[in-house]
Amino acid sequence: MRIEDVFTPGGFPLHTYNPRDELELENQLKDYLDTGYKLLSLTGPTKSGKTVLCRKVISKKSGIWVSGGEIREENDFWINIIERLDAFTNVSSEIRSEDNQTLSTSVEGGINAVVAKGSGSLGGSTTSTKGITTIYSRYDTPRNAAIRNLEKQNIPVIIDDFHYIPPEVQTQIIRSLKNPIFEGLRVVLLSVPHRAYDAVKVESEMTGRVQQLKIPLWGTEELIEIAEKGFPLLNVTSPREQNRALADESYGNPQLMQEFCESLCKSNNIRETTPDVTPITFTPSMAGFFKGITDKITSKNDYALLLRGPRQRTDRIKRRFVDGTEGDIYAAVLQALANTGPEMETRYEQIRTQLRSVLDENIPQLHEVSRVLAQMELISSHSEGKPRLIEWDKDSTTLYILDPYFAFFLRWSVRC
Repeated sequence: MRIEDVFTPGGFPLHTYNPRDELELENQLKDYLDTGYKLLSLTGPTKSGKTVLCRKVISKKSGIWVSGGEIREENDFWINIIERLDAFTNVSSEIRSEDNQTLSTSVEGGINAVVAKGSGSLGGSTTSTKGITTIYSRYDTPRNAAIRNLEKQNIPVIIDDFHYIPPEVQTQIIRSLKNPIFEGLRVVLLSVPHRAYDAVKVESEMTGRVQQLKIPLWGTEELIEIAEKGFPLLNVTSPREQNRALADESYGNPQLMQEFCESLCKSNNIRETTPDVTPITFTPSMAGFFKGITDKITSKNDYALLLRGPRQRTDRIKRRFVDGTEGDIYAAVLQALANTGPEMETRYEQIRTQLRSVLDENIPQLHEVSRVLAQMELISSHSEGKPRLIEWDKDSTTLYILDPYFAFFLRWSVRC
């Protein structure tokens, strides 16, 4: 087997899939599909296996898959569904009517004996039918066309990354799907944990009609199972302590674990199943291995965008760092965030504590930090159409790192 067949970061892990049987996630999803009449909110950290779980139970052919990152306005959503259903917005009906006409003929007087003897009359009638076809057509809105075809075909709708859809568009979509769900349409929303109740927030009448299925972070043993399933297929061995180190740096995320396993093989020049059992080790060291991976992931470019901040501001105040260097508030906040761990969920108090250890003076206040984090969220949202990296909740003063790859980059390339 080739390495890309075994370890598939970003793809479906055919050979290293871990169903996490003790959580009965597949059975819970199947139970919902059997019952319906509610909306299912399936939540879990980014890249934690939500999509893989749904793909395992609902194939692309048996469900309508929509990516929230592609939806900027309501019509985007309905047109997406229409295209996947191979449906149309034009509706036409044909009505045929028939007009029957009878034509009578007669011949009177003497006629040729060959034809008839005697005299009198010879007559008959002929009936002709004229068909008239009338075609009535009308244009249906994308919403009505999509809902009509969904109800007709009764196919589950899976909306991946629902939290990336603008709130006002979420409201329009949920309100439109409310009645079809009541009639039995299955709708699954995939989102991050702190956005689990978006469907209820945007439409109060959905209260009591939303079912929750939560995907927890992966435990160390669950992540280790990925390595223990995959490495033997390539005929390589990795000590359990080494597999545990990979799991410990994965932020409870199976996709990062897949990335690490693949990189560990490549760093040992393993590209396919070896003829002989081959041991693999961290190269050149554990720290060197993980730092080397940060150079390969896109989070390095994402970090540069956040560090630069808004392009319209080039006159930001320089602040003195404790190590003698200088930087603006964006550099200080990112450094402080990295020094918190970082965790996937961080409170402002934790960031402020680290700002005191990063900066020599002029510690920014809450409103300054809040403004910077809000700008960073906006920048990452507009980064080449990719999902946002972070989300700042100013009400709870909590920062959520949505991408474990970004957290991993901060940990190994930025943290002091």
